[in-house]
Amino acid sequence: MKGKVVSYDSKKGIGKILIKNKGVKLFNIENWIDYDNTPEIGCEVEFGLEDNQVINITTINFTDKLSESLSNTFQYILPDNLAIKEDVPLKFCLEEFFDKFKQIALKYEDLLSDKKTLPYKKIKRFIFTAYNNLLDIDYKINDENLIKIKNSLDEIEHYYTLLLNETKNPIYVTLERLVLNKQSNYVVLKKRFETNKTLITESTKNANLLEMKIESLKLKLDKLSKKSKEYHEKFNLLKSYKKKYVDLIDMAQDLKEENSSIVKDITEFEKFYKEIFEKFFNKEVSLLLNILSKELDVLAYQFDTVMWENAKNSKAIQHFFKESKIEGAYSTKTFMKYYLKNLKTDKMNEKDMELLDILNELKLFSKTIVVYTNSPSKAVDISRMIENLDHDNNVKIFSIFKKFISFIKESIDNLDLVLIEVDEGLNSHLLNVIKVLDKLDIKYILFSDHPISKDIIKHSDLEKYLKIMI
Repeated sequence: MKGKVVSYDSKKGIGKILIKNKGVKLFNIENWIDYDNTPEIGCEVEFGLEDNQVINITTINFTDKLSESLSNTFQYILPDNLAIKEDVPLKFCLEEFFDKFKQIALKYEDLLSDKKTLPYKKIKRFIFTAYNNLLDIDYKINDENLIKIKNSLDEIEHYYTLLLNETKNPIYVTLERLVLNKQSNYVVLKKRFETNKTLITESTKNANLLEMKIESLKLKLDKLSKKSKEYHEKFNLLKSYKKKYVDLIDMAQDLKEENSSIVKDITEFEKFYKEIFEKFFNKEVSLLLNILSKELDVLAYQFDTVMWENAKNSKAIQHFFKESKIEGAYSTKTFMKYYLKNLKTDKMNEKDMELLDILNELKLFSKTIVVYTNSPSKAVDISRMIENLDHDNNVKIFSIFKKFISFIKESIDNLDLVLIEVDEGLNSHLLNVIKVLDKLDIKYILFSDHPISKDIIKHSDLEKYLKIMI
C-alpha cells in the first residue's frame, strides 16, 4: 500500500500515515525498515498491513519520481498561419537530444536515494590529489571496487560537462541546431535565403560595373560621328549594357523582395518555437544537471570512503601517517588538514585558499557524535560501528561521566548525536543532561545491555538506530 507521512514524533517514535480514501493509520518506528531515510512529514511511503497494523514501511524510491519526471512530455499545436510546416516534431528532436543524458541518469538512479554525499565539483581537485599521493605510497589501494567507482565518476562527469556546455550557447543557436535544421522546409528556405543574398551581392556588383561602362561609352559616343561604323557598334553595345543593367537591377530587387518574405516566414517559425523550446529545454537541462550532480556527489563520497578504507589497511600508508604525525581518521578531511598545516599562510595561492573554504564546508558534512560508556570493549565496538556507517564523523568517547558532562557543556552548540550507556537507571545527573538535550533538540540514544525502560534500547539494537540517525 502507499501513503504519506502526515505527522511524526521522533522522541516517541510514533507517527501517522494518510492513506488515500482509507483515512489515517498509526505507525511505530520499529516497523520502519528504510535505513537510508528517516520519517519526515510529507514523504511518500510504501508499507504492508498485518492484523490491521502498519508494517515494513519504506519511502517510495525517488527513482520512480525521476523516471516520471524524465518521461514527462508536452503538447503543442502549430498555428495555421505559419508558412513553414513541421515535418520532424519538436518533441522527437528534444527526446533524441536528451536521450543519452537520461540513459546515464537512469543508469545510476540507485544513487539518488543515498544521503551520504561530498561536494564533488568543489572537492574533486583535492580528492584526486590525495588519491594520486596514496597511489605513490601504495598502488595496491587501487582495487577493483575503487577503479569501478572512479570509472563511474568519469562517465557521469563527462555527460554532466557535455550538458553544462549546452547551457553556454545562446538559446536560438541551440534551437536551430537541435530542431529547426531538422525541418526540411526551414532548411530549404534558409538555403534559398543565403543563395539569394549571394546573387543580390553579385548582381549589384555587376550592375555597378555596367553602370561605369555605360557612362564611359556615352562619353565616347559623344565624340564620334553618328554616321560612322564605330558609332553604330558602340551604340548597339550601349543598348546591350543598358538592358543587362536593368535586368540585374530588377533581379536584385526581386531577390530582395523574396528574401523579405522568407525572413518573415522564418522569423514567425523561430518565434513560435523559441517560446516552447526555451521553456522545455531549460527545465529538462536543470532537472538532468541536478540529478547528475547528486549522483556525482554520492559517488564522490563512496570513492572517498573506499579509498581511505583501503588506505587504512595499508601498512605503507599507516607508516606514512605515523612518520608524518597525521592525526585523525583516515579521510580526505584529515589529509586536507595535514596539507594545509604544512603551507605557510602568506605563500598560499588562490587554489590553496579555496581548500580552506572546502575544508570548512566538509566540516558541515560530518557529525559530532559523543559517546559515554564505561566499557573499553563497547567503546571500540561503537567506534567501528559509527565508522562503518560514515568514516568522516567526529567521534568522542568518554568513560568518565564528569568529563563527558564537561565536553557536552563546552560543545553544546556543535553536537549532532549523543549516545549514553545506562547502567543503573536514570539518575538525577543523567535526567538533567537529557532535559538539556531535549530543550536544544539534540538527538540522543540511551542504550543498555538490560533496558529497564522503553526509552532505553538494547545495545544489540544500537546499529539499527544509528543507521536511522546518522
